[in-house]
Amino acid sequence: MKQFIQFSKDSREELKKVTWPDRDEVTSFTVVVIVAVCVISVFLWLVDTGLMALITVVMK
Repeated sequence: MKQFIQFSKDSREELKKVTWPDRDEVTSFTVVVIVAVCVISVFLWLVDTGLMALITVVMK
């Protein structure tokens, strides 16, 4: 039990040292991630559609 308490105290001390991002940084990074996910999704959709069309032509 003593080890757990010491671990908890050490964890709190380490969390005090962390530099947390401000609201603007979090917002901008969130937008970047959402845009990246959308771009990659569209790219994968296009590749999937193209491969399906190619397979359909080859199978005929």
